[in-house]
Amino acid sequence: MKNIFILLLIWPLFILSCKKYLNQAPQAEITEAEVFGTFSRYQGFVEDMYQAIPDFSRSQYNVMNWNFSNDVYSSLPQSMNTFFGKGDYWKWTSRPYSFFNGTTTPRVNNQGAESSSTNQRSGFWINGWRSIRVANIAIQNIDMMQGTQEEKNLILGQAYFFRAFFHFNILACWGGIPYVDKVLAPEDKLDWPRLSYLETAKKIAGDLEKAAELLPKSWNETATGQSLGIGASAGRVTKGAAYAYLGKNWLYAASPLMNGMETGNYTSYNTELAKKAADAFNQLLKLAGEGYYGLHIWDNYYQNFWTMTAGENLIGKEWVWGHPYYTGSRNAYGEHLLTVLGGTNAGYCPPTLELVNKFGMANGLPIDASGSGYNPNKPWDNRDPRFYYSLVLDGEKIIHFTTNFPTDTYAQFYTNGKHRINAATGFGQKKFLGKGANNKDQKWGANYVFMVPYMRLAHAYLMYAEAANEGYGGPDGKSPGGTISAKEAVNFVRARAGIPAEDARFLTSKEVFRNAIRNEIGVETCLEGHQWFDYRRWYIAHLPENRTKTGLNYDQAHTYFTPVKMGEILFDPAKHYWLPFTRDEASLYPEFPQNPGW
Repeated sequence: MKNIFILLLIWPLFILSCKKYLNQAPQAEITEAEVFGTFSRYQGFVEDMYQAIPDFSRSQYNVMNWNFSNDVYSSLPQSMNTFFGKGDYWKWTSRPYSFFNGTTTPRVNNQGAESSSTNQRSGFWINGWRSIRVANIAIQNIDMMQGTQEEKNLILGQAYFFRAFFHFNILACWGGIPYVDKVLAPEDKLDWPRLSYLETAKKIAGDLEKAAELLPKSWNETATGQSLGIGASAGRVTKGAAYAYLGKNWLYAASPLMNGMETGNYTSYNTELAKKAADAFNQLLKLAGEGYYGLHIWDNYYQNFWTMTAGENLIGKEWVWGHPYYTGSRNAYGEHLLTVLGGTNAGYCPPTLELVNKFGMANGLPIDASGSGYNPNKPWDNRDPRFYYSLVLDGEKIIHFTTNFPTDTYAQFYTNGKHRINAATGFGQKKFLGKGANNKDQKWGANYVFMVPYMRLAHAYLMYAEAANEGYGGPDGKSPGGTISAKEAVNFVRARAGIPAEDARFLTSKEVFRNAIRNEIGVETCLEGHQWFDYRRWYIAHLPENRTKTGLNYDQAHTYFTPVKMGEILFDPAKHYWLPFTRDEASLYPEFPQNPGW
């Protein structure tokens, strides 16, 4: 995405629709006809919306500082995880440590690569609204472009997608908002009312349906994409991403929190909206059946999250949507994330026992199910392979390529162990951790890159299962014309890791299978930033079991294991299901009220 510099030149031309500028040198003037006259320049304008997608790995003081539920524990006072644990949601407005706020300063350096500076991070509030304006300008000026219909479709498809994408993410955090679908002029009256959640979701769905019609299955199959070079457009939005977010948008709208806001019933889903979600996801799964998407084999599972191989692209077939990825770039390095392995880093957020216990056994059963074989005296034996992939366990080898630090070679997470200071819960995390990418082996170099994907195909399968289960009558439910049922979608994801199909005991009803699906989502997408959103939309974030953060005390010889309460999330259901708007913005005009409780 090399044309971003064009926007840095032309953006002042459009901000607030101003037409005249003081002290502007004649040679600095760029006309709208020049910007929107050709596809290449128009695409340069559109590219800025890709850069506005928040990159979770940019979170300062992180190691899971993009997770705000009880899946991780933070001891750092400045961490957003800590603030949210105290119920202080106001901190989203002032801290550069999350994907909520963002900045208006340029987000790229003079080489066109994203800056890692703390004051140049994208967030959904500032950068989302800014990008919605860019999308509206792109849609408004399409008739100025001298190009083919395919080129116009690509511009419009991207613009409609991004307008929906940023509205959706703002909606998911703050609730119902005005849907800004035109370029606002200075003389426009600022009286757009906040829509309900469902009203906003319907607007989003309309844009995503347009995007799905206009966008290609693959840019490589278009004349435009081929002229740019096969593979050169990897990461740009496609028909599959539009269907994926159409499904996610409807699934969120169907979920208990949103259904409760419409009907007062916070325990069930909106069946009709769940059907819409399943049908949209089914369109994505059809594309997977045509070969456009697919799951990595288990041996290559890591390619969803990190690479230490020069030139290896993390945008593979399982990647549906996410932040722009720069092949071979060290822009997403993670020393700050990894120094806990043989060092100290107060920003480290270790997994909690609540997350650890979601992982079942290798035989496919939950640890508390009859016949699982779980042994509380050997709690880490015979677990789901994703358990070992995602977590660092006590005694595990963590220094691989040097013998200079013999006392750090193996993780010491036991009570009073050397590395327990940061792995305070008794566990570490390694989902995004390349082998040797630590401050002892120092194998991160220029080739180590990690990313936090927004949506993987595996997650889409599981959300399809959730929607089909709720909309089409239970585990055997499936979208009309679909080839896979809710239970088959879950089993398909489990099979990749070698996990047997769901036991019949968990397929007896829609309600029983609902809990199994939710647990599967928690395991497969752990530490990827979804649980805070899921617990809220499922209307379970206020429950005591989902507010407690627990660690595990044990000795070096593992002769005892004792759960210990690390903290408790302050969560008031009357206010904490939505972020507050800033006080200034919530007082701009009467039609834009503050969220309840704030």
